Amino acid sequence: MFVAEGLKPDLDNIGWVMGWGVVRNAPWHLVGVYATKDVAETKAASLGEGYEAYYGSHRLGSDDFIHHNFTRS
Repeated sequence: MFVAEGLKPDLDNIGWVMGWGVVRNAPWHLVGVYATKDVAETKAASLGEGYEAYYGSHRLGSDDFIHHNFTRS
């Protein structure tokens, strides 16, 4: 899984970073976490149906990603 360098830390959760996640909800697949909305949306579009870009928090070293539908691109 790809994680961009230089992502801002999530100040509410130690060991987590903030970024644009590319995910498929069912079945769950976190493709990567990107620094910009444009790059994440381009990646999601290239993967096809079911993949979306969301801004949220990612726990480093895992496939955990928390997003809110209202922050969707």
